[in-house]
Amino acid sequence: MRKPITLNPAAYKASQLDMLIFTIEEVAHDEEASKKLVTLISIAADLIAEINESLHSEVSHG
Repeated sequence: MRKPITLNPAAYKASQLDMLIFTIEEVAHDEEASKKLVTLISIAADLIAEINESLHSEVSHG
């Protein structure tokens, strides 16, 4: 198991993941992926956006 990371690196990695999921979502739409797959990717995008926002808020105010 990996060692836990601190808030600043976690916020940075969450930002990277947010961009990755956005790119995957764009490709899925462009390539007309199944509706189920696009829905799952959208759920992941919403979750990472929420996590990203929380981490950046905590880093800024913490």
